[in-house]
Amino acid sequence: MDKNGNIKGKFNIIDLLVIILLAAVVVGIAVRYGSSVTTAVKSDEEFEYIVKVESVRDFTISALEKKGKVTDKNSTLDLGEITDVTVEPTEYQSTTADGHIVFAEQPERYTAYVTIRTRGKESDNSYITADSNELSVGRTTEIFSKYVHTSGTITSVEKLSEQ
Repeated sequence: MDKNGNIKGKFNIIDLLVIILLAAVVVGIAVRYGSSVTTAVKSDEEFEYIVKVESVRDFTISALEKKGKVTDKNSTLDLGEITDVTVEPTEYQSTTADGHIVFAEQPERYTAYVTIRTRGKESDNSYITADSNELSVGRTTEIFSKYVHTSGTITSVEKLSEQ
């Protein structure tokens, strides 16, 4: 290295660091997008998943019970159809004055379990909807329909058997 920081008069340390950084980016992209998931995707499978929508009021329940098609935010993609809605009162945890934990119903609030049937793709370890979202238990998802816009947590996903 000479007094200007150049290696053999042509490269300096910053040039070397830039080359190493570019190589790391290329390797990262190859690892991320060159995985075997895309080779194991099966087309056009039918799924049913249940979304738990918590602490909603009765007009949201009424809108969900109208069922109908589920779309993306811009209503351009058909993401399935609401086939069933089960409703129960919302409970919350409260501590009494003597320190006991009790569960009480929250007035005028409900928890809905919304069953949605859709078509999508299946890979070895996930289900993918038409808008490229992964369906997996615990994931938060939004529900857009003609009557309602809400969100909830996926509680179950099931591939429907061939008929």
